[in-house]
Amino acid sequence: MDQRSVEMAAIGFLLAAFPSEGWAPLPSRVKENLAVWLADIQKRVLSQNNWLFFTVLVQEGLRRAGRSDLVDDAVEIRNLRQLADWYRVDGWYGDGGSGAIDHYGGFAMHFYGLLYAWLKGDAGDEFSDLFRTRARVFAEPFAHWFAENGEAMIEGRSLTYRFATAGFWGMLALSGERPLPVGQIKGLWARQLRLWRKRPIFRPDGVLSRGYAYPNLGVCEEYNSPTSPYWALKAFMPLAMSEDADFWQAEEEPLDAPRKVYPMPGCDTLVQRTGGHAIAHFAAPIHRWLQIDKYNKFAYSTLCGFDVGALQYADMNQFGDNILAFSFDGGANWQMRQQNLSVSVDRETLSVRWRSGLQEVETTITIIGDGRFTREHRFVLDRPASLVETGFAVNQWYQEAERLDGDAEMALVLKGENAVSAISARGDLPRAKIDSSRTNTNMLSPRTRIPGLRLELSAGYHVVEHEFRLAKING
Repeated sequence: MDQRSVEMAAIGFLLAAFPSEGWAPLPSRVKENLAVWLADIQKRVLSQNNWLFFTVLVQEGLRRAGRSDLVDDAVEIRNLRQLADWYRVDGWYGDGGSGAIDHYGGFAMHFYGLLYAWLKGDAGDEFSDLFRTRARVFAEPFAHWFAENGEAMIEGRSLTYRFATAGFWGMLALSGERPLPVGQIKGLWARQLRLWRKRPIFRPDGVLSRGYAYPNLGVCEEYNSPTSPYWALKAFMPLAMSEDADFWQAEEEPLDAPRKVYPMPGCDTLVQRTGGHAIAHFAAPIHRWLQIDKYNKFAYSTLCGFDVGALQYADMNQFGDNILAFSFDGGANWQMRQQNLSVSVDRETLSVRWRSGLQEVETTITIIGDGRFTREHRFVLDRPASLVETGFAVNQWYQEAERLDGDAEMALVLKGENAVSAISARGDLPRAKIDSSRTNTNMLSPRTRIPGLRLELSAGYHVVEHEFRLAKING
């Protein structure tokens, strides 16, 4: 398994989409060497996820370059069938055998599927039709993963690809599919791109840095190289359209997201919209072999970045956002959600049975109003334990966050530069307030604060419930 297989896809795309620039000018010997080298991807072991599209793109490039003799049709059909089989329902794919739900659904699985269909053109085939149909279904729920200002849901791995999250909308436009009005597609695409112009994401030499809203290697994966952020250029696929295309002629339209609560059983998620932003209450499969915080939070949002290393400072009583953590040794070691066992998504409720290292828990998340919801946890302890639950992280990049809870005994309210985040107790179990300050662990801000509550529990059956509130700071 080799990262060069990933880079081959970009070359395959160049040959398939623009052979006059990427193939025709090459000397004969170079053409032969390049074609033979590219064809070798068909014999390589690939990660069993969206990587399988890389072989398909190389094969399409070889065909367009007149080297169909090097294409193994059986390998292509096998890969396309496997990719198609990772479809869940309602437009959602899991990214390979892990079943992970993240932006790879948009900027990989659907992006490459539509790219394949576009390259096939009028010739088409069963997979072109299938990928187009699924992308049309995906557009409406995925639109709810974006805020009115264009911010994408901040969840999952490879977020250092940044505005690649606009790639689905650009590829949808280029493919000619219009499941939403073209003005809305253009608005979703353009607003997401426009946000990034205001962020310090470039190095002094003008090269894109690794990180998300600011340079930060701590939020990257082990496979991210200095060139990885340039997958963001997927967003620029509309540049392949002529100036008179309906996309360029259309006026940008605001997002039409009338639902306050949008159940998405296809991705084990319940999306709550409030104040122009979105919260994803999340119970999809957890990627345990990557940074687990990218998949195991109870909530992600378009307003607040999430923290990696949520338990990195737990022995110092400092915790990351939107977790429930147990300690069975007085706080020296902590464990949080590692695996989801079963999930149910209803109209305004998400229920999930999950397991940490030692503890099994039944959690029910219920929407109760604009920006407000509860989490109720039911579990049986076979020994005494400490328990901590946290809310959303607020930014304090340039100004310290404020405490607004005053004399409230079992509530903690923090006001940051971007949001007000609150957690309050339901029930009379005694709690202690946990006011966590964290540095360089958050996707949006190098300095954040997180509200939380801590309980000390005896062995036995327990019901622990907290209410949460997240509100945007205007301006």
